[in-house]
Amino acid sequence: MVWQAWLTDDPATQAYLASLLSAEEHARLARFQQLGDRQRFLLARGLLRLLVGAFLNTPAKRVGFGCGPFGKPFVVPVAGAPSLHFNVSHSGRLVLLAFSPVHEVGVDVEEVRCDQDWEAVARRVLSCEEYREWVRLNPEERLDAFFRAWTRREAGLKAVGLGFSSEASAASDSGIALLDLELREGYQGAVGWRSPERCCV
Repeated sequence: MVWQAWLTDDPATQAYLASLLSAEEHARLARFQQLGDRQRFLLARGLLRLLVGAFLNTPAKRVGFGCGPFGKPFVVPVAGAPSLHFNVSHSGRLVLLAFSPVHEVGVDVEEVRCDQDWEAVARRVLSCEEYREWVRLNPEERLDAFFRAWTRREAGLKAVGLGFSSEASAASDSGIALLDLELREGYQGAVGWRSPERCCV
């Protein structure tokens, strides 16, 4: 299950989301220098607490989070409550939150932008086969295609608890199913989950 949320400048909504955060989360929020970064963190973390709390039938402020060995956050188990896996990603004004009660899950979203030499990046991060397919595309198709490949790779790596700096082949060798997401024009996104049977999230 994947939720979408867009940044809001509404003071009442922001105040409510802020009221749900822990002291540690407020400290993290205060460290962000850019307004957009603060808004994305506030929306992502506040909504995460609300949705996890609703699933676990636990007040949002009482939801606990921990971190795995590579920094991937997880829900601290609640006695008597079902397990829940989640992942969060944000870019531009869009926040995605993915959940699964069964599988480890990863999600990634990127605002499609032409602010650097993406061909050089593609040559570095795509597999040889992906890059060959990419350069065969018409030039006007390449930007969207690059971000589509990027978000697939990132979602897969996040599903296994790794970062994008890890070996590029890690996700494909780890029983990860991937699904492109239908998002508003100007954004590309994907969700991945650890599922040898390739069943749905």
